[in-house]
Amino acid sequence: MKGGGLSEFLDIPTLFFILSAASCCICISLLLTWWSSRREFCLLSWAVAFGLAILTMLLVALRDRVPHLLSVTVADAVLLASFGYLWLGYRQFTGRIHRRDRWVACAGMFVWFAIASASSILDDMNARAVILSGIEFVYFVFIITDLVRHYPEEPLPSLALTTVLVGAHAAMQAYWVAASIAAPIDPNTVVLPNSLSMGLRFTESSIFVVFLGLLQLVLIGQRSERRYRIVAETDSLTGLANRGHFFSRIEPALVDGDERGALILFDIDHFKTINDTYGHPTGDRALIAFAAILATTGSADGIAARVGGEEFALFLPNGVTDEAVEVADRVRRMTADLRVAVPAGTVAMTVSCGVAGVGEAGADFQALHAAADRALYAAKSGGRNRVAVHRSLAPKSQCTHARLSTS
Repeated sequence: MKGGGLSEFLDIPTLFFILSAASCCICISLLLTWWSSRREFCLLSWAVAFGLAILTMLLVALRDRVPHLLSVTVADAVLLASFGYLWLGYRQFTGRIHRRDRWVACAGMFVWFAIASASSILDDMNARAVILSGIEFVYFVFIITDLVRHYPEEPLPSLALTTVLVGAHAAMQAYWVAASIAAPIDPNTVVLPNSLSMGLRFTESSIFVVFLGLLQLVLIGQRSERRYRIVAETDSLTGLANRGHFFSRIEPALVDGDERGALILFDIDHFKTINDTYGHPTGDRALIAFAAILATTGSADGIAARVGGEEFALFLPNGVTDEAVEVADRVRRMTADLRVAVPAGTVAMTVSCGVAGVGEAGADFQALHAAADRALYAAKSGGRNRVAVHRSLAPKSQCTHARLSTS
């Protein structure tokens, strides 16, 4: 049948109406999600982007029934504003938003109106396609750049998938720019031709829009889940792992027969005196300062935690006792050099450390923790501001005390 086949199946106006309905559902979902999570302003920007895209699709679908100014110049300008707000939403999602970004989000639309008012080049459908796809490509490159930079900070699976999806669609826009130049259609065409090429082009765009909207909802869900998990596993004051999370991470790391691994327990000396003399805000600052030392002193695979009020722990999965002693003493010396500011000057503080290695105490976590705890008690009873070590040559209830150059 002449004119039949896939090109009639992919009817352009029908595709636009179906895509408008799907986009409307996504837009409403984004708005409802934003209503329950007001701090995620990216959802509102994405909803605006979908709303503008819906308006564009309806105007384009009615291109032979509404004035040319509305169906071409205004519709495509609105579409470019949609791309801009899509990018703006990802800027907000990644936390890289600036005041000027709202103007950048509208820049594509302004460029379009400027070209339309300054020349008749937009009367040529091929020129319109090149400019439209070119500006869209730029916005998508901006989005990809922001997502790639943000991924190490928030490694969400849906973030990586979004980057791939946007990258694939950006590549398609580059292809359509080249195709519009290499194989142009009749420059005087007003209504989009119902061809196989055009049908495939808008089918790809339809798939992209629907999947992108779904990924946006998944992104917010995964971010919320990750935040709740971090809150459940993290000490709110110091940012280190809390007691429960620390213990749950150590036990799987202990393997019978492997003599590597060492546990260090820390207790800030006379911390109650600091609180009682200078107040709890000063005590909190002291805890935060010590946690910063602990977080930066251990090995890259070390697990640091606050396990009590002024009690901290550091587990070195691949360390041995002597290495742990060196780390503990480095923390002790840095703590002795630390000064916490108070209105009357500064406050000094010291820390006692207890070390136990898997090679001496065994791979059982309870035994390892008990050995380190006994060593810590020995350090405190021996005068504080020192490191005490559990040694296997002595009975396991005994500890060797080592005062390593106090300051």
